[in-house]
Amino acid sequence: MRITLIAIVFFGALFTAGCKSSGSDTAIATDMCGCFNMLKDSLPAEAISVFQKASVAGNPQETYEKEMRNLKPEIALKVAQALMSTTKKGSPVNDCLKKMDEKYKTNTNDQQEMGKRMITALKDKKDCEIMLALMRMNVKK
Repeated sequence: MRITLIAIVFFGALFTAGCKSSGSDTAIATDMCGCFNMLKDSLPAEAISVFQKASVAGNPQETYEKEMRNLKPEIALKVAQALMSTTKKGSPVNDCLKKMDEKYKTNTNDQQEMGKRMITALKDKKDCEIMLALMRMNVKK
């Protein structure tokens, strides 16, 4: 369930991030980061720590899953609910991603390549752990 949820969130965001007609990869990544950072208010520090660890791990998917298993069930549920909320129409993150789509107005057919570009653009950016972890979990090496 969590893997499917993450994939849905990631590919929705990546589709939006594929928009590149009027912005650099850094600008797009920064805007996406801002969208996903809206989740921070609904997550406790332990949950943010999961994303921080996954964002820098050698194997982000395994790290995410391991760290999620270590959370108290009620906190893991909050993480799942927060991620699920990003796919709901009218949610702040979903609305933010739609605005990005309108702002950049193009599409990419190669989501893996776009994901790699976003990861590169975020490599040295602070406070983007949620988005970076989601990107890294879904980009194939």
